Amino acid sequence: MNNKVSDLPVLVAGGGIGGLAAALALVRQGFQVQVFEQAPEIGEIGAGIQLGPNAFHALDALGVGEKARSRAVFTDYMVMHDAVDAKRIGADGVKSVVRAKYVNDPPRVTGHVVYRAVVDKSEFPDELKWNAASLWAGPNCHLVHYPLRGGEQYNIVVTFHSREQEEWGVKDGSKEEVESYFQGIDPKARQLIELPKTWKRWATADREPVPQWTFGRATLLGDAAHPTTQYMAQGACMALEDAVTLGEALRVHNQDWDAALDHYQRSRIPRTGRIVLSGREMGRLYHAKGVERLIRNDLWKGRTPERFYDAIEWLYGWNVTNCLAQD
Repeated sequence: MNNKVSDLPVLVAGGGIGGLAAALALVRQGFQVQVFEQAPEIGEIGAGIQLGPNAFHALDALGVGEKARSRAVFTDYMVMHDAVDAKRIGADGVKSVVRAKYVNDPPRVTGHVVYRAVVDKSEFPDELKWNAASLWAGPNCHLVHYPLRGGEQYNIVVTFHSREQEEWGVKDGSKEEVESYFQGIDPKARQLIELPKTWKRWATADREPVPQWTFGRATLLGDAAHPTTQYMAQGACMALEDAVTLGEALRVHNQDWDAALDHYQRSRIPRTGRIVLSGREMGRLYHAKGVERLIRNDLWKGRTPERFYDAIEWLYGWNVTNCLAQD
């Protein structure tokens, strides 16, 4: 590939959020792009998605921010409860073939299993119809719910430490398995487990952050570069940031691919590595038990919203004007 824009297309392996966002970023820089996706059709995977302010900065940079906002539910607040006693605590493409070729590192299967389902508003308990991202943190488990599609549906996500030897993957789940992990949970939260008619079951994994993403004419992006657990709610957000940063690096370096890919990976590796490692620690906090649970519940007591905002400024303050590492 020439260092400047050529007639040869850029090949993007994967048509998920990261791949399509990268394709859009490259097209906006004047490149021809071909996207390769192994799935026979583009369909819904999972149930809902949380996007932080940094993701909307990325969507704005890609020219689709307003379209995304028109379909989003904007929650008024975030809330965490202790799932044992219901006390409020605080407000506040992973299996990459390209990575296998160049890095060939094994996934780190967490042993944490995630169940996801969607429930219509009419079936959701009135007492829990909060316009909030709500988390119930229990010992070795937690439950999340938040509104979708203009509040007409609710996403329910439960996570637990599996008793089984898990293998990374997705399959149908069972209500009986979920119920067996949520004994001793406050009835207000536990009632949500009874609502879904079907569940999808994810055995989760991440990978260790690596110091190199670019290998000659190939580079990694999204889950191929930094697969992470769900605890920071930043998987899709980081993929969108990757795409914008790659496009911005090509613009700044006048379509010089060698310089742009180097700048891209230098800009992204420390930030996404922090997300991967922070996700592991958040999982520990969410699932704390015994004395750790009591310590967690004290951590955020009495904090003002401003203190929470300051703590995550490094995360949500990202935008296209500061996305590139300074030389």
